[in-house]
Amino acid sequence: MYVVFMLNRRVCFNESDSAMLPKRASTLSLFNPDSKTLKDLPKFISSHPNLKEIYISSKNIDELWMRFCMNYFEVVSAGGLVVNKKNKVLWINRNKHWDLPKGKVEAGESLENAAIREVTEETGIRKLKITGDLVTTYHTYEVDGIAHLKTTFWYSMIHHGEDTIGKPQEIEGITEVKWVNSSVPEKIWKSTYGSIRIVYNTFLKTTEVA
Repeated sequence: MYVVFMLNRRVCFNESDSAMLPKRASTLSLFNPDSKTLKDLPKFISSHPNLKEIYISSKNIDELWMRFCMNYFEVVSAGGLVVNKKNKVLWINRNKHWDLPKGKVEAGESLENAAIREVTEETGIRKLKITGDLVTTYHTYEVDGIAHLKTTFWYSMIHHGEDTIGKPQEIEGITEVKWVNSSVPEKIWKSTYGSIRIVYNTFLKTTEVA
């Protein structure tokens, strides 16, 4: 299954022999849509503000996913959910939204190195170590009329410090770097993205197992 966020709405791609039954009025279900329907999804979502989720199913999920991706300029990104010795998590405020640090992977750069570099550049926090893979997220956006699909590879990291004060990368629209307790305040959840919830929930599950 693939989950893509469009305009912060969930679009779920599932392998199935038939369309999924809508869970509620704010849910739409499509079975094996044609290429035009896939291309027009952003416009459709934009014109239906009450729509919260779309479930797209097909017998061949990989073929459907490839047809979907053909409509976008693909961007590869990497980022990290960083925890310090006090089990506080590193957050940033970017363009008035709470987020986790991430950024584009440079040519010839490994995903792991890109993730550490981007966290350091965006937050000023160093002494980072990757402790494991977390999850891969997808979201779409538009720049100068060109539709982009960003794939972000997330890693769990540890910072060998306690309450080290960070330095926001202002050129990237970051205005605040903050260590937050694991019980995240509601004001942050109200001003973040659906994909970040997936990253955080995956982190909680992995730490529970550990």
